[in-house]
Amino acid sequence: MVRSSIFKSDNDKDDLNIINGVSAANLPARFTSIGFEFYNRIKLFPWWLQYHKGHTTESTLKNNIIDLGRSLGLEDKWIKNILRHTISEFSKKGLGTNYYGYHNIQHELESVYFTLLSISGINTVEDFKISQEETTYLFVAALFHDYDPLKEFDKPNEDSVEFFIRNDLKIREFITNANLDIDLVMILIHRTAYPFKGETEQYATTKINELFNEAGISQHDLETRERFTYLGWFLSVSERIAGYALGNYEHARDIARRNAHALGWHPSVINKNSVKYFDYLMIEEKEMFDFIMLHIPSEFRKNFYDNVAYFKESWNKELGLKDSKKGTKLFFVTEELGSQINENTVNVLLDINSRVSTLMQQSEDYFRKTISDESSILITLRMNHSNGNIIGYAKGGPLENYELRPGTVDINKGLINTAYLEGVSILEGYWGGTGGHYLRIKFLSEAIKNQYSYVTGYAHRDVIMQRKKKSEIIEIIQKYDPDKLDYYRIDLNNSIYQRIVTDAYDIIC
Repeated sequence: MVRSSIFKSDNDKDDLNIINGVSAANLPARFTSIGFEFYNRIKLFPWWLQYHKGHTTESTLKNNIIDLGRSLGLEDKWIKNILRHTISEFSKKGLGTNYYGYHNIQHELESVYFTLLSISGINTVEDFKISQEETTYLFVAALFHDYDPLKEFDKPNEDSVEFFIRNDLKIREFITNANLDIDLVMILIHRTAYPFKGETEQYATTKINELFNEAGISQHDLETRERFTYLGWFLSVSERIAGYALGNYEHARDIARRNAHALGWHPSVINKNSVKYFDYLMIEEKEMFDFIMLHIPSEFRKNFYDNVAYFKESWNKELGLKDSKKGTKLFFVTEELGSQINENTVNVLLDINSRVSTLMQQSEDYFRKTISDESSILITLRMNHSNGNIIGYAKGGPLENYELRPGTVDINKGLINTAYLEGVSILEGYWGGTGGHYLRIKFLSEAIKNQYSYVTGYAHRDVIMQRKKKSEIIEIIQKYDPDKLDYYRIDLNNSIYQRIVTDAYDIIC
């Protein structure tokens, strides 16, 4: 196999290449700022302590990858060093554990671990073998296939991924030390473009052919080209199975929730679109899907199918609820908190929170603590009458009671003039109507009654912009890119909110 040098010329060894017109000069300042990276390190310091103690999901995955990689013949020191660099870089670039999107460091590590698990199973029982060299290629491609800190959306852009990989001197050094060709690594990554059909497939195929040429793989060497294209498909399917096979349904729900947030889906379509996602894997890519599933440990195969069954069951329940909801009346109840709240109500709310948690998740202990505080605000959504079954809620309280997302600074904290809205949670099957909207309006109404001047919280940027288009006076205080889970502030003193609350009064009371 002919390999080209990683560096295309001597002049670009120390300079950033230009890919698709992107260069260091026109990168956003936050990606070239040492201060930005240092700030991310500081805000993740508590996590780093737990990580180094081995108490995080990421540290467990790292250790599993090292053990499995060693068993497949990968060099121990090389694996440890490249994982250390990757976890550090993802964290510095804002794609670490505090990144709300789907394509974070945990997803990358899950992709690597599951890919290695698949290779291990295949090599044990099949005549079709994945060589140690190919395993190393797949290892590197899986580890960096979403490394796109420039992305405007959570879904990575493979051209941008290529840019950052080529221009990270340390990554290039790891690739060189493993005697790999960076162009072949990029072929595997471009093959992970999803869905691989239509314009996406056409563009990726063109890029892949260009990279084969750059790598010195002749157009007549169909065997090598087909082999690497097939390995790229293997990686693409493996990384999309990974999270759903390695975790239980709670982890699967979290993945789906993050992916829905990243894609701007309404919560009402999470189950429906998740089912479509699995159907695409198991039908459109059946050959590769069956091949991979046949060779992974049974516990992970069971996890995957159990999670698929969970989403299908949830979707069927939603369909069944459509008929049962006809004629149902919704009641919005302001609950009395503190010692007076009913324990059964607390348990119901905890159950809803565990199944459909708000954007900024809380532990059960913290949830109980805030709900027992008489200064908190709790609005429940009940069916048919004011004592009916609870199917959703909006909850919050004084800003001073809450820890904000790292990076958020609110100048009003300590002034006792701001109510923080944790978010709105509604049981699956009841989204899509007006319940969520009026829960929020009822919360604003209670905040006004309690003489708060502002309401703050976190929401997807697109949701905030839609509210602004509807003439709401809402300001983004802190933006978070690329996950777009932004911190906003509403000025309740503005007459528009007095009018909104008044207009909605007859509906929600």
